[in-house]
Amino acid sequence: EISCSLVGSEMCIRDRIVRDHFFLYNEYIGNLKREGKYMDKKKRLIQLTEGILLCCVIVVMTLLCIGIIKKEVKNTKGKLTETIGWYRIQDNKKVQVDLNQKIKADPQGKLVLYNDTIAQKYKGYLMTTKAAKYSVRIYAGDQLIYRYSDSNFHRNDQMKSKLSCDARIPEHGKKGTVIKIIYQNGSNGSYQLDDILVGRGDVVMGFHVQQEIVGIVMIAIMFFLSFVALVTGIYLKHFKLNSTRFLNIAAFLALSGIWFLSDSALAQEYTSFPALTGMISFYAFMLMSVPMVHFVKNTLKFEKYKVLDVINLLFYANALIQGILNKCLKIHMVHMLFVTHVLLFIAVITIVVLMIEEYRRTKDSELKIIMNAFGIMAVAGVLSLCMYWKLEIPFYGTIFEVGVLIFEQLLLTSIFVNLVEQAKTRSELEVYERLLKEDRMTGINNRTAFEEQLQDIEDHAQDYDNAALIFMDVDGLKNTNDLYGHNAGDELIISAALCIKNVFATYGKCYRIGGDEFCVLIFDSIENMDELLKQMDQEIIKYNRNNRYYLSITRGISFLKDTEGKQKKISDWKYEADQDMYCNKKRRNINDRL
Repeated sequence: EISCSLVGSEMCIRDRIVRDHFFLYNEYIGNLKREGKYMDKKKRLIQLTEGILLCCVIVVMTLLCIGIIKKEVKNTKGKLTETIGWYRIQDNKKVQVDLNQKIKADPQGKLVLYNDTIAQKYKGYLMTTKAAKYSVRIYAGDQLIYRYSDSNFHRNDQMKSKLSCDARIPEHGKKGTVIKIIYQNGSNGSYQLDDILVGRGDVVMGFHVQQEIVGIVMIAIMFFLSFVALVTGIYLKHFKLNSTRFLNIAAFLALSGIWFLSDSALAQEYTSFPALTGMISFYAFMLMSVPMVHFVKNTLKFEKYKVLDVINLLFYANALIQGILNKCLKIHMVHMLFVTHVLLFIAVITIVVLMIEEYRRTKDSELKIIMNAFGIMAVAGVLSLCMYWKLEIPFYGTIFEVGVLIFEQLLLTSIFVNLVEQAKTRSELEVYERLLKEDRMTGINNRTAFEEQLQDIEDHAQDYDNAALIFMDVDGLKNTNDLYGHNAGDELIISAALCIKNVFATYGKCYRIGGDEFCVLIFDSIENMDELLKQMDQEIIKYNRNNRYYLSITRGISFLKDTEGKQKKISDWKYEADQDMYCNKKRRNINDRL
């Protein structure tokens, strides 16, 4: 007992430090609770339902986008070549026309171009031109070989300007067949034409892919980052860390990738279902911001701002109402696109304002990075909208793609850095918690850990079939201290702990609960209790053969359930074990005197 008090006095300062850090650990757990790790069942159910629906939308859109793109390629010969010899009829005369420049329309507002050599020279080849916005029609003689139509899904000029029109020249055309192209709906009485190219089918396809290579790479990066974020989120969830924000990013990147893919010229040109592809594009665009709003709530502790919930409801309502109006009233989605743009603008402005207010109050570094990321995406969004509505530049999507990628890179970098710091802090706090529950002299669990385990048994009694409690006491420790000094007493305590650990550690948990007092909790192999006690006796005998200080340990046992299977109160359980140990110690003392 004296030895125990001396050791305790030597460790008091260290214990106080450990307790201070354990207080920080409890505060950390409290923060996790506030972040939503321990959400109530209702909130979990809502998030689970929303997540399942969003995942279903992503899966369906992805499968459709992959499945609807096809290209019919014929095995013909030739290379991609710029066509020449185009002319128009003016005053009953052939007038040569140089492409890739503005060309004035005829008095009827149309532009008709002819070519006498292509049909004979490039039989079976594909002829391609970016002229969808001019509702182009292409004839080989009197045969209509291509006609652009958006009757299945209406597009505006900005969307049409990205599209290429591919017409296959007949393989068995008549000699002297003239290729005729009719353009209409030119702006300001003129037409801005690109070169008309002709080549083998796979070469034309390769040319279109080359034109879209930047977008293809960005889409691939988005899907890859989405997969990385998803795997990271699942991994963190397994270790009970905050994984929601990674899942939010994975959903946002997946929806962004689906939008960019279905909105790309390749998907629009080579789909077998143009209306379905267009609908996927619009719905992905309308819903892609929902995961980002959830990300802001889950990462920045913005649950208190109910306006974010309202914004998400508006996004859902917008998608639902536009679908109803399109289906029932036949209002084209493109004519309602401005509504989605307005909602996006309002959402971004609202989130940025909330971030600025929060940053002024907290000066949080992670918040600053996320705020800058949203600022970059907002700038990219404004630029792309200007290109879309005012300048009618076809590569508006590329600007927004770059902004989204920079935005996501900043977010992921910030989260990973924060995650590393959290993991380090959590690891340190777990070490402090272990130190607080560990007996420094013997290395086994201390009384704090024992009381926590008893509380757990009391709180979750239904999870325990039965359990055994063994109280142990080192006999004659005071006499050993008096005769040989406190170092000898410390050696006995350490040796007693080692013997107990060697026998019982495999079957239960060992504790030092006082100066010379130990206890063991066993949850399995209770039917082998007599065998375990015999092993304990053998360990003590083995120790006494090779050491000069005699070790003797008295034991007392009690089971959690009585002979009728009824579970005892924790206080009665402890009392019975203590009384059994006391009786055994008294019996041992009598035998020693005899």
